[in-house]
This record gives sequence, C-alpha cells and structure tokens, in this order.
Amino acid sequence: MLQRLFHTFTLLKKRLKETDWNTWYPLFFTIAFILILFQYRFSTFDSIFYDLWQRMNLFSRQVDELVLVTQNEESDQFLGESYNYSYATHYKVVQKILEQEPKAIVYFLNFSLPESLAEEQFYQKFYELLKQYQNSGGIVRFQSEFTLWGVSQPPDPLAHLGYSFSVVNVDSEDFARDGVSRKTVLSISGNEALQLWLANQFRLSRGQEALSSSAIKGAYYNINADAYFSYFVYPQNPLPSSQSFLEAPIHRVAQGSIPEKIFKDKIVLIGTKYMSNSDDFVLTPFSKVQKAPKINLSASIIASLIRGKTIVEVPVWLSQVLALLIAIFLSFVVSRVHPSKGLSITIIIIFSCLILAYISTVALGYWPKIAHVILSIFVVYYIWVPFRAIAEHQSRFAIEEEAKLLKKVDHLKQNFISLMSHDLKTPVAKITGIVDLLKMKLKSHSEHDRLLQDMSVATSDLNNFINSILDLTKVESQNLKLNLVSKDLNQIVEQVLETLKFEAEEKQMKLVQKLSPLYPIQIDPLLAKRIISNLVGNAIKYAGQGKTIEITSWDDEQWVYVQISDNGAGISPEDQKHIFDKFYRVKNDQSHSIRGSGLGLYLVKYFIELLGGKISLQSKLGEGSTFLVQFRNA
Repeated sequence: MLQRLFHTFTLLKKRLKETDWNTWYPLFFTIAFILILFQYRFSTFDSIFYDLWQRMNLFSRQVDELVLVTQNEESDQFLGESYNYSYATHYKVVQKILEQEPKAIVYFLNFSLPESLAEEQFYQKFYELLKQYQNSGGIVRFQSEFTLWGVSQPPDPLAHLGYSFSVVNVDSEDFARDGVSRKTVLSISGNEALQLWLANQFRLSRGQEALSSSAIKGAYYNINADAYFSYFVYPQNPLPSSQSFLEAPIHRVAQGSIPEKIFKDKIVLIGTKYMSNSDDFVLTPFSKVQKAPKINLSASIIASLIRGKTIVEVPVWLSQVLALLIAIFLSFVVSRVHPSKGLSITIIIIFSCLILAYISTVALGYWPKIAHVILSIFVVYYIWVPFRAIAEHQSRFAIEEEAKLLKKVDHLKQNFISLMSHDLKTPVAKITGIVDLLKMKLKSHSEHDRLLQDMSVATSDLNNFINSILDLTKVESQNLKLNLVSKDLNQIVEQVLETLKFEAEEKQMKLVQKLSPLYPIQIDPLLAKRIISNLVGNAIKYAGQGKTIEITSWDDEQWVYVQISDNGAGISPEDQKHIFDKFYRVKNDQSHSIRGSGLGLYLVKYFIELLGGKISLQSKLGEGSTFLVQFRNA
C-alpha cells in the first residue's frame, strides 16, 4: 500500500514537473477574477435585463378581465367638480356601470363623510346601491392606504362593504433602487393586499382555487416589513401611450356615453390619473422616463395574479456556478481556436445565455440573474486575448527570425549556385573546344570519333544542366528581366525547328509545320525560343523512334496559340499532375536512359506565365501528348 502511494506521488511529481505552467496562468487569473466578481452584486445590470425581458414579452395576451374608469383634469372640467367628486356623481356612475352587470366594482379612491344634507342623501343611496349589488353576488371593494397617521379606510357604512390595503411597491431600498415597480405586495401581517384579494375573488367565481400569499410561485417573506412579496409578469405595456387597457373616462360613464356591454362580466377599477399629481404615476420596466398610472399598474398586478404569472427568483449561486463553468469552457476554446472563431463562439454563448434567460423568465416564470454570467464571459475574453496575443507575437517573432535565417541561407545558396554554375561554364567551354579540335585532327580514327562524340554529347548535356540551374537561380531570386519586342511568333518557331532538325532526323522523326499567318505580338524572343525549343526537344527525346511531331500555330482576338503534338508513348494521369513541378521526371524505363534535370517544364511554365500566357497538357498512354501554349495577342 505504501509502495503504491509512493509510486503515485512520484508519478504526480513527475507530471507536475513536465507541465508547462505558462499555459495555465491565464486560467488561474480568470478564475481568481471571477471569484472576486462574485463578491459584488450587479443589481443595476440585472435590472436592465429584467426590464428588457418585460418589454419583449412575446407570450403576453390581451387583458380582457378588467375595465378602467378613470378621472382626470378632463373629467373635472366636464363635470365642474374636483377630486373626489360628489356622492351624487358616484351614485350616477355606479348606476350606469351596474346596468351592464359587471363582476366586480373596486374603488381605488379615498372617500370622506358627506358635508351637506343633500350629499348625505346621495351617500346613503350610493351605499344602498352597492350593498344591493353585493347581496346579489357582486364583488365590491374599497382601498385603504398606509399614511403617517395610520391606515386610512372608507367611512362607515361604506367600510362595511369591505376594504383592503393597496400598496404600490417600488425598488427604492432593494434590488436596483431605481424607483421602478417590479414586484407587488401580497400581504402584510397576514392581511391580503387589495390586488391579491380581488384576483382570488375572481378566480373563485370561475371555479378556480384561491391563492395563498405564501403559496404563490416566487413569493418570499420579508421579516422587517412582515410582508410577502412577489415579482410579477406585466401582461401588457401599462404606459398611457400604449392604450393596452380598456378604459372609460368617468364623466362619459356618468353621462352614459359608453359602448354597450363594456362592463359585462368585467372587473371595474375606478381610480385617478391626474397629470398634475405625481403620486398617481410610477416608473415601470417599460420606461425610465415616462411613468405609468398606478391604476394601470394595479390592473397589471391583478391580471398577473389571476393568471398565476408570477416570477421565481433563481438563487444567485446557481448563476455563479453557471458563470464559472462557462468561463472555464470558454477559456479552453479561446486559447485553442482561431481568434475569429473564438470571437464567434463567445458571441454565440452570450446570445444563447440571453435567449435562455428570456425564455426562462417570461415563458417559464423563473428569473436567472445573468449579470455574473455575462461579465464572466467578458472577463474570460479580455484576459485570454492579451495572453493569446502575447503567445502569437512570440510565435510570429520566432517565425520571422526563422524566415530571416532561411532567407539568408537561400541567398547564400543562390550565390553559391550562381558562382558554381558560372565557374563550371568556363571549363565546360574549354572541354567543348578541345573536343572539337581533336575531332578535326583525328578524322581517320573511327574509335576516337565515337569517344569524342560521346564526350561532346556529355559536355552539351552538362552545359544544358548548368543553364537550367542558372535560370532557376534567376527565377527564385526574381532577377529575371523581360525584353519585350514586337515579333512574329512563327519566325521563332521556324528558327527552333531548324536547330532541332538534325536531332529529329537522327531518330528518323518527322517535324510537321502547320503555321497559320500571325500578327506580331509583344514577346521576349529569347524566352519564347527557350519555351518552344524545350517543348519540341522533349517531344524528340520521349516520343520514340520514327514518330511524328506536329507544330501548329493560329490566333484569335485574345490569344496566339502554339501547339506541339506527338504520337509517342504518352504520359500517365499520375505523372500529368506533377509534370510541371520542380525537379520532377516521369518514372518509366525510357526516362532512365534519357538525361535531364527535371527543370525544363517547370521553367517553361514559369516563363509562359511571366509573359502573361498559359500552358496545358493533354496526353494518353500509347497515343501521344499535346502541349498547348497560349500567348496574349497584343
């Protein structure tokens, strides 16, 4: 057992020594920064997303359970009264509403005792009308409010009809602390808020179960306030400009100028929205500038509670665990993939988190706070990118230094080849001269003639090889300069064929010319001669004894064409793929007996492309080969 532990410890120690800790530093920094990040609340950041989800609620539907009856400056002017209107007006308004058989009448107004005998009479009538409606199964409720002097309530006997407190909650001491209303008070000290009480009454009237403030999804208890709270989903935009709630001004209701059955089986909320009274309005997630009427907010809360659309706040630690996992995953991604791909993956992860958070909040009712997740992603990216840039800079620097070294080596190689080739040309020329001199002096000795002829051929091959190497050196050093002149290409072809005529006759081959009349073109005569000479020379070398080589020329508006065809052995498809490669030679029994450098066709293709032309090959084994050269007709 001890031996096994010792072996494990030794192996672990060895692995730790072999580990390249430089690659782990960014990950340690990332995790450390994120853990520090977790020590802070980013409520303002979270509130931005929460409000955005509310504004982008694609799962909302029309609120058709409620109708608002509102009084404002226009109503005051029309009725000639001021808040809170006479009981005569309220009696008339309730009469008109009850004619359409509503499900509930709820007053979000503060009432006081009548101040005159006439008002006393209408006050009694107003009470009896509502009492009669309540006795027949209707729902009647008045609001009470918390004031500095206690709880305000409607005067007797209106208080006997029933009242509940109504509090509009805003984030002034909790969460974002920006005065925006995002949650509602469900109950205080065991007493249900007016909005919850009314929602339960409506649910019971439809045969649904009433909701307990402690059992509502997402409800939580605040011991300091002795109250239950819950976040809720806004069913619609509560701002006045959206006109999302069905609404009737109180003076039109009193006058009877309202649509037929507008109040039928509806909850009727009666309240104020005076533009001159800031207490009638509150900020909502839909705007940080324009406020919504509190009566609209109450309607939103009631509709949300009726439908059970409240929100559960997901524990922060779950978001933090998710943020840490995403950060670790993204660290490995950013450190290993191409930067542009890493950026794309980062953006995809951010948008995926936002979409999932939106669906979870609005559709499922579970609100994950994603501030830590989003900030962790940015921390990962802005930690790893500099480390990645440093690593790439080091790699690029090493590559640049290596490239400089290779360039120096290549330059030395080219100089060496050039000097060597030039130095070889002089002795080769001397050997050629000596061979020619010996040929003239030893004419009568046939054995000597054969040996001198072999020396002459070998010297010629060596000279051609040296010239190819020199051309390659010029090509690779880009030291090749064109000497463009206006020239008839047919003349160049004829000159080449004349020089190769003897070589073809030795192999009993025919050189057939089919040259069409051509206009002169701008071309380098020396390079053109090298191109045609190499292609025809290759055909003579490889086509075989007694074969025919056909040289054809023609032109059109864009190109001048020279085609060299033979009916020789042909070239295999595999060799055709590499025929223009540097130092490549066709591998067959015939090629071994033919001397060559493997540079000819490589240089031919380079020279043609340098002149702005093209070359192509068509060949079939046993049938021959055709090289087509195209030069610009200009």
